[in-house]
Amino acid sequence: MRNLLNILMFAIFLLTISFHHLPKMLHEVLGILLLIAVLVHLYLNRKWFLSIKKGRRTTSRNISDFVDFTLLVLMLIVIVTGVFMSNYLFKGMFGIELARNITVHQLHVSLSYLMLILLGIHLGLHWEGLWLRFLNWRQLDKNSKSVRILSRVAPIILLIIGIYGSFLNRIGDRLLMKHIFATEATNLPLAVFLPLTIGVVGMYAVFGYKLRK
Repeated sequence: MRNLLNILMFAIFLLTISFHHLPKMLHEVLGILLLIAVLVHLYLNRKWFLSIKKGRRTTSRNISDFVDFTLLVLMLIVIVTGVFMSNYLFKGMFGIELARNITVHQLHVSLSYLMLILLGIHLGLHWEGLWLRFLNWRQLDKNSKSVRILSRVAPIILLIIGIYGSFLNRIGDRLLMKHIFATEATNLPLAVFLPLTIGVVGMYAVFGYKLRK
């Protein structure tokens, strides 16, 4: 169940951040589904909250806990600002001033892309466990030649796609809260935009993995 939930959360997040390619109503529905999936994920990993003050504190553990906690806070802010901006599910509940507030809009978009980066780092910090769980799930031998080749080639491919995708989507400008309606990446078809976005996540996952090491 954990593997399926992880894949589901990742897929929903990718679709949610692809809002330029989706109907606005679907974007809002996906945002709510993502929140539900995250809450289930937190419940399944509730021991993390209980273990925060236990055991020996290491640099690696401190970084991991900081990234996880920051992701949770960003998720809440993105959801709240999304509710404020809602055109369908929560329309009119919080007044037109909040719905049209440029700062609310910029926070919603900018923090979503910061989540994209931290999600990659989060995956990288937990990569060894996730990779072994995936291999066991697919009944693959981690020592097989094909798996070893994949584990060496995939990071290089992700780095190339991630750097390219970051430039096309102007992620630096988005993090600086510049008002950007569309980019070269968002003007591409969804079938191209999604792999570019996955590449960005993968690039920071490689960074997170190296940071853990």
